[in-house]
Amino acid sequence: MKGWQVLLVGLMGVGGLGFLTNPDRVAYENYAVEQAGNLARAECDRVSGGLGMLVKEPCRAAIEAYMPQLKPLLAATTTRQDWGLFSIYRSDISIPAVNFNGRVESIGLFDRFYTYKTP
Repeated sequence: MKGWQVLLVGLMGVGGLGFLTNPDRVAYENYAVEQAGNLARAECDRVSGGLGMLVKEPCRAAIEAYMPQLKPLLAATTTRQDWGLFSIYRSDISIPAVNFNGRVESIGLFDRFYTYKTP
């Protein structure tokens, strides 16, 4: 085989592997809900001072109550760009309980997600 043919076969193999291991949108939505919950809980934990102890638990309870509503909202605001080997996901996330609003961007690659932008 010539050098360009070997390169072409190699690229096709990597591309095929990407299609087989590129996570789907449902997997991303599950991942994003979990990550959004973690970010929101971290916001609750950042409350400092004497009132922090009084506010922390009600804040976490409000987040847990809101989590079931987050997945359909997240699904409605998520865009996916599929590049074959990987996908880029962009989601607008809003959690009013902790005044958390922002865009989260992640890459889906080899059945995993890597978040590279959070508010």
